[in-house]
Order: sequence, then structure tokens, then C-alpha cells
Amino acid sequence: MSFVDSFNPDIILMENADIAARMMFEKCREYGINFTLSRGKFRFLKESSYYSYGAVKHRRSALITEGKILIDTASFAFREYGLKGILFTSRLTGLSANLTSRFTPRTLISSYEVYEALRRGIAVPFRKRDAEKPRRIEELRRNDKGGLILQPEPGVYENVSQIDFTSMYPAIIVKYNLSPESIGNGRKGFLSTILEPLLELRIKTKRMKKTNPEVAGIDSALKWMLVTCFGYTGFKNAKFGSISVHERITGIGREILLESIRIAEESGTEVIHAMVDSVFVRNSNGDLKERIERETGLLAEEGQVPLGCFPAEKGWIWKCCPLLRPVESGEMKLRGVMARRRDTPEFIRRAQMEMFYLLRNARTLNELAELESDLKGIYRRYMLAMKYADPEWFFIRKRISRTSYSKNSLEASAVRELKKLGVKLFPGMEIEYVVVDFKRKLVSIRNPETVDFEYYRKLLEKAYEEVSFAVRNALSSL
Repeated sequence: MSFVDSFNPDIILMENADIAARMMFEKCREYGINFTLSRGKFRFLKESSYYSYGAVKHRRSALITEGKILIDTASFAFREYGLKGILFTSRLTGLSANLTSRFTPRTLISSYEVYEALRRGIAVPFRKRDAEKPRRIEELRRNDKGGLILQPEPGVYENVSQIDFTSMYPAIIVKYNLSPESIGNGRKGFLSTILEPLLELRIKTKRMKKTNPEVAGIDSALKWMLVTCFGYTGFKNAKFGSISVHERITGIGREILLESIRIAEESGTEVIHAMVDSVFVRNSNGDLKERIERETGLLAEEGQVPLGCFPAEKGWIWKCCPLLRPVESGEMKLRGVMARRRDTPEFIRRAQMEMFYLLRNARTLNELAELESDLKGIYRRYMLAMKYADPEWFFIRKRISRTSYSKNSLEASAVRELKKLGVKLFPGMEIEYVVVDFKRKLVSIRNPETVDFEYYRKLLEKAYEEVSFAVRNALSSL
């Protein structure tokens, strides 16, 4: 408290602030110390569990200060768009920076809609009551199809181009004037009106951040709000949502993607993959992006890739290219592999990333095939080093969907161990554990003395298989 008083800052950035500030408050009350982290007033944001995009998530309790901005640097908002993005979003939504840094993008886009409605004198329903009505299966089959995905033939491809539409669904809302009250009558819709300036600004910041890194946080905040605005139109409690608008957006999106595929094929370009708002082609003729933009009316970006790898393993093939290397940056674009998963142990993640770094210099199938022995060398080295590694590198992070289990599992064992320590658990919380004995489902949640090396060797083997697919495929193609 003395340290805070000596500087009297307006903004405090603190790692795990939502946990630490609560502990500081409890200790101050216990020892009779004046709690000066806030300028006199504060309140607690209740913890809650909620369902979002097929998963149960949890928002933990937070101490909300009055007169100071206290931001948890471990939060999603700070990780994704930083302090400048949080302050920018606070101005957009009319929420305090404290709340903005703790709310999900869905809550932020909802707050922005309400703020704009009130500013324009539009009545906002206190509680939405027009939930979706029962419909016949024929109507659902006709209208509720979602985004279009064309599965690629598994393999490694040379000279790949990715044409990606810029904020496709928000752009569709604006271009086609989609809003619950505008469908069928042609009048200017509220949703398209308020999203138009956000979309225009996103197009600018996306371009500006390439030369001005300070804009990156604002660009990221706009990206998340625009991404969420589409899903929010289909949310049953959305104040300005409508399932008919949601279905209309995806329907137009499918037509635009099919039109882009037609344009590519008519120009003699091979289409190898398409997914919702992206088209992957081989040997593009150079002006394909401009033709697609001109005929669809939507902006797009094109990335050139010397080698693109589409794996064969079911379950992550649809997540597009697990191995892409843009010419201009030399960076890889990874999707769907173990190194990208949050539950992958650090030891396995490091091993797979070293394997990928080996492959990123390959620009042809020949160069990729020549790396087979070096790739095996990395795999064997990590396999031998596993027994000497720090046990802390084997922690697995999982988000639990419940707090009680009827069957024995690794998550169930971890939950039981945490309950023994008096930890209060909620659905959607993330827990960590090390597998001690997989067969008996024994785990350690802190200070592990040993690990089940056989279990982790299988994870390492799977990580190796994901990477070696590209090399094996290159060898078979030669």
C-alpha cells in the first residue's frame, strides 16, 4: 500500500490482479491497514460460469476499483489488445476500462450496440422476449447451413496462395444492410449503420499496423468485436439479434465463397481448399484477388506461400494449413497442431516447435524431403531428454465443464485433489495437473515428483507424426 501511495498511479497493470487484489484486500482488513489500491470506493465483480461457442467458460471474481484503472495482465483482453486497445474499446462501449478489460468481446459488442442506440434515441428492450419459434425441418435444412468448407486432398502443395476476405461477415452486414428491422423492407438498418464505422476503421488499422505497431492493439480490439458481432446476431438473448439475420449472413457468405471459387477456376487456377472466408489456390495468375474483389464487392488480402501442408488426420484437417510459410515474413502459420493447443505440455510444445522451425526454411518439395533425417534427430533427442526434463514442463492445462464426475478420468482425479486442498471450483475454470500414472488415472496438481513417461512419450510421438506428415508426403511426391 505504501508503494502504491508513493506513486499514486491512475493505471495499475498487475499480473493476476483479480486474484492478487482480493488477497491484498483481505490482508489489509485482517491487519487493519487502509486499503488504498482504490481511491476510497470499490466493488467486487461476481464470478460466474457461462456457455460460449460449445464450451463452458468461467469468469473469476474481480475487485473493481473506483478512481483507478486496475488491469490484470493475464486477462484475455490485455493479452489480445493491450492497454491501448482496452482504453479504445472503453470509449466505444461507454464502459469503464476496468469492466472493459474483464468482459468478453460478446459483452463489449452488445454494450456498443446499446450505447449507440441510446445515443441515437432508439429504445432498447430491457429483456429480449422474441426467441426463435419452432420451425419445420425443411426450413432449417434450407436456411441454417452455416459457413461453406471444402475439404482439401491431404498433401503438400507448392506455390499456394491464400485469398482471405477482410472481416467478411461484418462486411456482409454493412453491404447488404442486414438488421432485424430492415430485412424485407429495404430501409436502413440499425445494425449495419453502427457497424459501418467500425469496419471502415478496422480496414484502416489493419493497413496502418504494418508500419505503426502502436495501432496493433486497437486493430485487435476491432477485429474481436467485429468477429463477435456476427455470432451475437444468433444469440437468443441478443437485444439486437435475429436468427433470420444470422442465417442470411451465412447464406450470402456461402454464395460469395462459391462465386470466388468459380472466378478462380474460370481463370485456370486450381482451388485446393476453401473455408468460410478463405480460398486456397495453387499457381495463381496474379490478378485473381483483384477480380474477386471487383466481382464480389468485398475487400480481400492475398498471402503467397511456397509450401502449404494439409494433413490427413481426421479432426484437424478442416482447420486449414498447419504449415504455411509466407514469402514476405518467413513466418509459419500453424493451425490445429499440438503446439497450438492450450492443453499441450510445455515439453511437447517445445519439441514440436523445434521440428516446425526446421521445416520453415524448405521452399520446395525436394528441400522438404531432405530434412527427414534431421527431423528424426530432433524427435530422438527429445525422447531421450524426457526423463531429465523439469517436471514442471509436463503440466497439462484443461478447462473443466463440471465439478463432479461419475467416471474416473485424469480431470476427475485433478478435481478431487483440488477439492482436498479446499480450492473452490466452478464449471469453465482451468486446472493444471501432471499425469503420474495414466492407467490408474493418478495425477499431481503441484510439485510432481515423478511423471508417467510412457504417457508423455505417446504425446511426443503424436507431435512428431503431425510434423513428419509433410516430409513423408514430400518424399512420396518425388
